[in-house]
Parts: sequence; C-alpha cells; structure tokens
Amino acid sequence: MSAPVAILGSGVAGSVLARLLRARGRDVVLVERGRHPRFALGESSTPLAAICLERLAAAHGLPDLADLASYARWSTRLPQLGRGLKRGFTFYRHAPGQRFANGPRNEARLLVAASPDDEVADAHWLRSDVDAHLVSKACAEGVELIDECELGTLARHGDGWRMEGTRRGRRVTIDASFVADATGRAAWLATRLGIARRRPHGSPSTGLVFGHFDRVGSFVEAATADGAELSPGPYPEERAAVHHLLDEGWVYVLPFDDGRVSAGAVLDLSSPGTARILRRPPERAWRAVLDRYPTLAAQLGGARPLRPLGSVARLQHRFATAAGDGWALLPHTFFFASPMFSTGIAWSLLGAERLAGIISPDGGGRHPDRAMGLAVYDALLADEADFLETLVAPAYRLRRDFDAFVAWTYVYFAAASYVEARQRLEAAPEPGGWASTGFLGATDPEIRRLANRVLRTLREEAAGSAGDTGGSPRASRLERRVADAIVRRNVAGLADPRSRRSYPVNLDALVDAAGLFGMSKSEMRAALPRLRGGSPGPREVGTCAAS
Repeated sequence: MSAPVAILGSGVAGSVLARLLRARGRDVVLVERGRHPRFALGESSTPLAAICLERLAAAHGLPDLADLASYARWSTRLPQLGRGLKRGFTFYRHAPGQRFANGPRNEARLLVAASPDDEVADAHWLRSDVDAHLVSKACAEGVELIDECELGTLARHGDGWRMEGTRRGRRVTIDASFVADATGRAAWLATRLGIARRRPHGSPSTGLVFGHFDRVGSFVEAATADGAELSPGPYPEERAAVHHLLDEGWVYVLPFDDGRVSAGAVLDLSSPGTARILRRPPERAWRAVLDRYPTLAAQLGGARPLRPLGSVARLQHRFATAAGDGWALLPHTFFFASPMFSTGIAWSLLGAERLAGIISPDGGGRHPDRAMGLAVYDALLADEADFLETLVAPAYRLRRDFDAFVAWTYVYFAAASYVEARQRLEAAPEPGGWASTGFLGATDPEIRRLANRVLRTLREEAAGSAGDTGGSPRASRLERRVADAIVRRNVAGLADPRSRRSYPVNLDALVDAAGLFGMSKSEMRAALPRLRGGSPGPREVGTCAAS
C-alpha cells in the first residue's frame, strides 16, 4: 500500500485539496500546527471562487462547497457559519488631514457590482468558522487530521518523504508519497527544501496591521455628516469589499452579518513614515493611521477590537519554483502580492483543483505523467504570479491620483468579468478543463495586451495633464481612451463616463459583446440564465458572472 498524500496546513486550500483527493480514492493526512477554530485572514470571495466551488462540488459530490458559492445558499444551508454579504467592490480616496469629500461626479468614489442581487452574491468568509467546517467535513470523509503538530525535519524516504515532529509533547513520524504545502507565509516545505526566494519584481513592499472589531460605525453616515455627496449606487456600498485609499496605502473594511468587521491597514513601505508606523505596537499603528484621516476615524475610531490586533512586517513573498519531484506549493505558499482585488480564495481553490488532478487523476495509483503535470502547474503559477503583480503594482503607484487609479481598475474588472462570463457561457476546454487556463486570464494574450495599452495611456496622460483634478475633462478623456484600450474584453460596460463611476451588473453590455464569445446577440440573450450558475440539487441558484 502506498503512503498517503500529506498536506501541510488546513486552511481553505489545504482542506479542499484533502477532500478532493479523498473523493478520488487517495489516503490523505492533513497536518496542522494549530487547532480549529482559529483565526485566519483571506476573507473576501469573488465570482471566480464561486464558479470553482460549484465546479468542484459537481465533479466530486461535495454539495457544501456549492453552498459556500452563493450568499443565499450559504445563509439557508450553512447558517451556523459566519459570513458577510459582499455585493461588489467599493473604493474611496482620502486626503490626509481632510474630511472625505465627494461630489455628484464621484471624484473620490468608485462602485463596481459583482452581482445583481443578494441571492447570487458573494460572501466574506469568517475563516475561523469556514476552515473548521472544511476540516470537519474532510475528517468525516476519511482524511486523517494531525493537529497541534510542530514539524521539524523532512527527508527522502524510499519513493516518498518522511517528516518528523512533535504533537502534544509526543514524537510524530509521517511518511508520505507526496507532500503539498498549504502553509502560506510559513512555507514550511519550501523552507525545508531550500527553495530560493525571489523578490517579487513588480509588487510594492507593504506591511499590514489587522484585526476584527465590533462597534464599527457607518462610513456613509460619517461621510455625509462631513458634507460628502454619496448618491445611491447599484448596491448597499458598505456591503462590499471596501477600500479606503490613503497616501500611506489603504484600509480594507469587510463587514460580517453578525456585526463584527474585519479591517486592516495595508501600508506601502516606500511612503514616508510608514515603516516607522509599522514598528509600533499594532494598536498604536492602527490609531496612527486613523488619526490622519478624520472621516475614517469617525467610522472606525470607536471600534472595539475583538482580539489583540496583529501585524505583518512584509506581505510580499515569492519562491523560485512551485513544484518538483513529489512535492508542490499551493498558490499562496508560492506567492503573495496584495489583498487589493480579493484574488486569494479563488486562486487557492484553482490551485487545489489542479493539484488534485495531477496527484490522483483517475481515482488512485501513480500518475504516469505526473512530472509533466507538475511542470505545467509550476509554469502556470509563475505566469499567474507575474500577472497578479502586473495588476497590483500600478494600483499602488496610482492610488494618490484617483482618476488614474480608477482607469487602472478597469483592467482587473475587464479581465475578471470576461473570464467569469466565459466559464459560465462556454464549454470547458479540453484537455484539462477550466483549471488548465490561466487565473484571471493570465495566459490570455489579449488581456495582457489591454493591460499594456492602459498603462501606456496612463503614462501619456500623466505627461500631458499635470495639475488636472478629479471630475475634470481629464477624467472623461481617460475613460474614453481606456474604453478603447479594453474593448475586446470589456463585457461589463466599464470605462463609461456616463456611469459616473457607479457600475451595476450590465447585461446589455454583455449582449452587445456577444461576438467576443462567438455568439449572436439573440444567442447571448438566450444564454443569460446560465450566468446565475447553480448547484447539485433541486434549487438552481448561483453566482452571476459580472464585475
């Protein structure tokens, strides 16, 4: 009998991979340093994550994964798991020392819907609940869990590996045929294998102060009390992944249904004074950020931490390779750039889906093409890491120029909405299915080209329009130029000056873009119900492919 597959780390990626492999007939041991339930970051999901969850649920007979894909299904079928309604992406631009100001043209505000209604919306995941649920399901399905385990050594053992460590004061020995590292920043396996670290070549260098809070006020109320105009948008704008752009970086706010809020300050270490802020105790660092921004302080200043605040000195990391003979790193162990566009859950799930097919493609046995599969996996993750850096780095550089920042976000939203629509509307490619395609269109030459075109446009505009302000003719001109640059992947009606930076789900735009999918407009209209996705079982609801 072959040794089990060992998966290190029982967060979302590790637990889902364990369940997929078990469903394919493999023996799996899941190794966890802590004990569930335990705190974890990475809480904001997206439509691409929902699509992957539904795909995995249908392929492996795991209906609870489909339940996690839709806010309505989650609320009905898994009500014991904490979650928060996420209807879209909300951005505000603040100036230090000044109250938040915004007018009818949304000079300092951007709203982009990710769903048309609450039923098919995404969710913020209370990870302590979700991770514990996924581990519990894995154990019920036959996965062996070794928690509270501190691994120490790794060595080759026959055709596989031997790991030794301690658990509750006793020695533990784990033999494995394959080892997958889902430990994230800890990167236990990568460190033991001596894999070289690469400095991410495009990402900013950032640190993080974070926590969970209650008694958080409403930003809309605080902003309107300060005189800002916030016209009604396509969704309740605080029921979203909320981004407050600051000179020092940005603050995220993710509300849960039970009243708690996940919030944190991502600080750009190249900005004057931010490194000094991060050297303070987390509570003082958090207060130092809020004290610079009066309206943000009015919302968050009276919040009560539900646990001691934490900090990370540097978020970014990357390894030189993601897989080799008998081992692999899950995406966020291999690379992390930024939480800016909520890419974490979706990319992690995609990595788990790929590895399950490589390690055990047919229900058991050694995959004769595993080496080739791991090489493809490695190459895909490298391409995707490069692309994620391409998306993130300009967003940080441009955050003080809100017109330019907004223009750049259309690259992400165009890529996401196009890929989501493809996966809802088209048959999966063969071989390999959707898991064989690049995350967020990373391997789509047209998406790469449009990103370069938008960057070139922004450089040209920066050279020729110094001194222009938000809401000026420059803003409309930028939107028109960006609309031309992204036209071959713009299926969501983005970069439209008439929108005033407030974007609902736009099915008319998708119908107009039917030719990009090889469809007529009438064929696209007939296909629109597919956008709502579905799940195994009688109730067909799902996530809408729109950003």
